[in-house]
Amino acid sequence: MLIPAPRETSARSARTPEAARPGRAELTRLAVALAAVTLLTIGVYAIVRVHATSDFSHGRWAGVIIGVLFALYLVGAWSVSGLRVRWARWLILGGAAATQIVAFTTAPRFSDDLYRYVWDGRVQAAGIDPYRYVPVATRLVGLRAGSGLFPPTGRGLDPSHCVTSAPGITAGCTLLNRPLVHTIYPPVAEAYYFLAHWWGPRGIQISAAVLAIGVTFLLLAGLPRIGIDARNAVLWALCPTVAIEAGNGGHADVLAVLFTACGLLALASKRVGRGGLFLGLGIAAKVTPALAVPAALRRRPLLLLGSIVGVVVGVYLPHILAVGSGVEGFFGGYLDEEGYQSGSRFALLDSVVPTSLVKPAAVAVLAVTAILVWRLSDPERPWHGALVMAGVGFLVTAPPFAWYAELLVLFIAFAGWRSVAWVGVAYAGYTVQLGGTAFQGYGSALVAVAAVYAGQLVFKTLRVRSATKRREMTVAAEFADSADRAAELVLDRLGPTDVILPCLDEAEALPYVLSRIPAGYRAIVVDNGSTDGSAEVAAALGAMVVHEPRRGFGAACHAGLLAATADVVCFLDCDGSFDPEDLPKVADAVRAGQADLALGQRRPLTRDAWPPHARLANRLLARRIRSETGVRIHDLGPMRAARREELLALGIQDRRFGYPLEMVLKAAGEGWRIAETDVPYAPRTGKSKVTGTVGGTVKAVRDMRRVWRAATR
Repeated sequence: MLIPAPRETSARSARTPEAARPGRAELTRLAVALAAVTLLTIGVYAIVRVHATSDFSHGRWAGVIIGVLFALYLVGAWSVSGLRVRWARWLILGGAAATQIVAFTTAPRFSDDLYRYVWDGRVQAAGIDPYRYVPVATRLVGLRAGSGLFPPTGRGLDPSHCVTSAPGITAGCTLLNRPLVHTIYPPVAEAYYFLAHWWGPRGIQISAAVLAIGVTFLLLAGLPRIGIDARNAVLWALCPTVAIEAGNGGHADVLAVLFTACGLLALASKRVGRGGLFLGLGIAAKVTPALAVPAALRRRPLLLLGSIVGVVVGVYLPHILAVGSGVEGFFGGYLDEEGYQSGSRFALLDSVVPTSLVKPAAVAVLAVTAILVWRLSDPERPWHGALVMAGVGFLVTAPPFAWYAELLVLFIAFAGWRSVAWVGVAYAGYTVQLGGTAFQGYGSALVAVAAVYAGQLVFKTLRVRSATKRREMTVAAEFADSADRAAELVLDRLGPTDVILPCLDEAEALPYVLSRIPAGYRAIVVDNGSTDGSAEVAAALGAMVVHEPRRGFGAACHAGLLAATADVVCFLDCDGSFDPEDLPKVADAVRAGQADLALGQRRPLTRDAWPPHARLANRLLARRIRSETGVRIHDLGPMRAARREELLALGIQDRRFGYPLEMVLKAAGEGWRIAETDVPYAPRTGKSKVTGTVGGTVKAVRDMRRVWRAATR
C-alpha cells in the first residue's frame, strides 16, 4: 500500500528553548524516558541471556518478552522525542550504547551466523577466496586449529553441524551452520568479516555494536542538515531489533544500514552520484538496500543506476575472475530452502491466492509497488517511498528472521513518528523466528499498519474540516461589522476584478452562475462555439460576451484574458460546480499582494461532485508537480486568480486542456508565490466535457502529457 508522505519537522522549529528552566511536565517526561531506557536495557540483557532450554527462550513467552521490549522502546522513544534536543541527544547516545553493550556480553542468542563471518574472515586472511571452498573442505583443514569453531565433539550441536568424510570433505563438527555449502554473503560483507574476524565471535559482535552506534551518530548529525528533527534518531537507537541483531547477533545487516543511511543523506543533499555509490556499497553488503532504489530513481536515474551498478560490478569482479560462477554461493539454495522457489514462504498471499499463482502474485505485488513508489516518491526525500517498498516487501516475502528488519527501522527513523506503525513488521520477524506462523506474525503486522494509517487519515480529515470551520467562523466574526467598508476600500484602491468564464453549451447553468457573481467582479463569458444559446443567455443576463471560434479550453481562457481589462483576473468553470460568491476567497490573496497565483482547492460537497477517477488523476498530478517543482499544491483547481499582465507575460502556449497545467508549471518556473484556498465543490449542471466522456478524458490526458514534456524538457 502506498502511504502519503508525512511532512518532516525541522530540528530548528521543533527545538525547545534551551535556556528555559524545565517545567514539571518536562521533568516527568525525562523521568519516563530514563525509566524506559533503563528497563529496555535490562530487558535486552535478560532476553539474550535466557538459556536455550528455558520456556522463556522460545514460543509464546519469548514473544511476550520481546513484545514488552518493543512497548518499552515506543514509550522511551516517544518520551525522548519530547525532550529538549540537548537532553535527547545524550539519552539517545546513552541508550544506544547501553543496549548494545549488554547485548554483546554473551554469546549470540537467536542466530549462529556470526561463526560463518569469523570463518570467512579467517579464510581470506589465509589468502583464499571465500567463495572457493565450503567450510569443511579438505583444503581448509589447516585453518581449523585455533579457530575455536571446530570442537572435538558434536556435544550440544545440531546434528546438521557434523559431517562425515567424502571426496574433498574432511569429517568433523563445527559451530558453523550449513557447513557443506558455500558462503552466501556479498563481497563488501566479506571484506568486513576480514577486518573484524581477528578477535573471534566477540569481535564480530563488538564491531556490529560499534556500527549500530555509528549509525546513531550519523542520524543525530545528518538529519538536522536535511530538515529533519535530530530526535528521530531515537527510533533507530533504542529499537530492540537493533540491539539484539547487531550487538548480540553481530549481523552484517548493520553495515548495509550504515551505507544506506549515508546514501539517503547524500540523495537528500542532491548528490545523486555519491548517493548511488553508498547504495551500491549497501547492496554489495546485503542485497536488501536495493529496496530503496525505486524511491530515488526520479532524479537523474542514469547517474544513480550507473553509480550503483559500477560499485556492485567493481567489488564482484575480482571474485568472478578468481572463482567464476562460484560467487553466487548459496544464494539460490537459500531461496529454495526458505520456500521462495516453491512459493510456500509467501504466507499472506498463500492464504488468499491459489498455490499455483502465489509466486506470480508476489512478483506482481512487488512490481506494482515499485512502479508506484518510483512514480510518486520525492527523489529528495526517498525514505518515505523506501519505507513503503521495504514494508510491502517484507509483508509479501514474510522472512523468518528478524535481522532483515534493521533496514526497515532505519527508514522509520528517517520518516518519523507518523510511520512508526511499520515497527510491527520488525516484531513480526520475531514472532515467526520463535515458532509462530508467518501468517500470524505478518498478518497481524499488516492489520496494525492498515489500522494506524486509516486512523491517521480519519483524524486528518476531521482536523481539516474542524480547522476550516473554525477559520470560517473566525473570519466571519472579525469582519462581519466592517465587511462593507473593507470591500469599498479595496475596490476603490484596486478596481474591479474580471472573471473569465469559458463556456461551451452551458445555457442551463449560466443563470445560477451569473446571479452569484460578487459585487466588484465583472463576468466575461467566452463562448467557445455553443449551440444551445449560451451566448444569448449570458448577454441577456448582463455579462460581457466574447466569441472564440477555435475550440479548446485554453483558447477560450486566453481569449477572455485578452478581453479583460482589470488588473486582477479570475478563471472559473461555467458549469455551476463552484459558487462564484467564493471568488473573493481566492482572489483576495492576489489583490492583497500575498500571492502571485491563487488556486481554489476543491472540497467536494457530495460524493458525486468529483468522480473518483478524476480525483485520483488530479491527486497524482499534484504530487508530481510537488516533486518536480517544489510547489506545495494539492489540487490543479479550475478556480484561480492572478494579475493579468503577469499572466500574459508567462507566454502560455497550450490552447486545449493543458492550459491550467502550463500556467502552474510556468508560474513555478518564474518563482511565483502560489497559494491554495479551500472552496466548496458541488455536482456540475449537465455532463462534463472532460471527465464525463472517455474521449474528453483521453484528450485531457494527452494534452497535459504534452505540456508536461515541453515544460520539463
